[in-house]
Amino acid sequence: MTGTAYRTPAYPVAPGEKVPKKDFRIIESMPVKSLITYPKSGIELSGSPELDIRGHAWAGDNAVSAVDVSIDFGATWLNADLHAPANPFAWQHFSARIRFPEKGYYEIWARAKDDEGRQQPFAIAWNPKGYLNNTMHRVAVRVV
Repeated sequence: MTGTAYRTPAYPVAPGEKVPKKDFRIIESMPVKSLITYPKSGIELSGSPELDIRGHAWAGDNAVSAVDVSIDFGATWLNADLHAPANPFAWQHFSARIRFPEKGYYEIWARAKDDEGRQQPFAIAWNPKGYLNNTMHRVAVRVV
């Protein structure tokens, strides 16, 4: 772990900006994150406007305390069912049943929260290697 591997700049930097090696800090903990594993992005639904979604969440050396999902670009959130981890520090499964109000384009957003109240952000500051990217995961759905 020398140089800039597993390190991020100690301060915000612009994309492509050169950062001196002395200004990198070692990553000591991973942030809370979640991923939607079903459905895949870009699906089209016809008929039933309901959909079961599934995913996984993880909080590094903390526990995931909640996962929420949204279909209206974050205006409202629905609590997903969160399953206990198989062992400490393991990924946790989550699921939810969502209902689309009408035909159209939607994005399903997921955000997790850890046991210290930290929550996935909509966006993070850029860094040279993309480390610690825990932005909210989103998948596109079209209801026809």
